[in-house]
Amino acid sequence: MLVDNIEIEDINPIPPIEDKDQKEVFAFYGLASYTGQCLEKGMVNFAMAYRLLDESALTEQEWSDIYDHLNKQTFGRLLNQIKSKIEIPIKIEERLNLSLKKRNWLAHDFFYDYATHFYDPTSDGIVVMLKELQDMIYLFQVTDRLIDTIYLKVWEKFGVTEEWIQKEMEEQYQEYLSVKNA
Repeated sequence: MLVDNIEIEDINPIPPIEDKDQKEVFAFYGLASYTGQCLEKGMVNFAMAYRLLDESALTEQEWSDIYDHLNKQTFGRLLNQIKSKIEIPIKIEERLNLSLKKRNWLAHDFFYDYATHFYDPTSDGIVVMLKELQDMIYLFQVTDRLIDTIYLKVWEKFGVTEEWIQKEMEEQYQEYLSVKNA
């Protein structure tokens, strides 16, 4: 998939609007929140990659401490840390800034700002809300894929490749299944 002349991994499909009811708003809100959190964790990985470049050999505990510290940072703080380390391409920086603004709005003001839309008996207001949520889901997924193109290059210097990540995810999933089915 090509975005801003950058080749990125395909994003997950965004569900179509179907029922135009309050339950669908909650479902889309959940998906928007999920994709926003995925992006935020991508920012942790981004910050961690550039933090590792500044460090000499780390013990497993030191690595874990740095990661835990970054994981507690807000999206905005992570973004500022990254901006202080590298120059982010302008198109990606614009998407990151917009994602930060939209993620904060989603978490703090979305339902307040759309309170009257939510109770519109014609469902027109709900459709407005659902389209806004679809737009945020798209933005968060694309921005997450765009930052992958930058920080994965750094992680590769430490032996962390896309294949390695997929293998680790599969191992974690198999571990989950073995516990679940025990």
